Amino acid sequence: MTSTRKLEQADGLVRRYDYDDVSMVVADTGFPEDALSVDVVDGTAILVVEGEDGSEQYELDVPSGEAEAFINNGVVTVEVKR
Repeated sequence: MTSTRKLEQADGLVRRYDYDDVSMVVADTGFPEDALSVDVVDGTAILVVEGEDGSEQYELDVPSGEAEAFINNGVVTVEVKR
């Protein structure tokens, strides 16, 4: 069973940084890196966490544009070129 939840800046785990040429959205998920995957589709980063009881899906709004996502120690970083 997959449940979907939206990660928000109000959760305290998500930050957005805007620079001249790139916007970055960073989310500290707290999940183990080997259980986490991320894909970016049309301004939404979709995070899937695989666990013993199935998978959970989380969505994170990101700016539209050419996006690249990284995972490091459970921290998801999405860079979007302006």
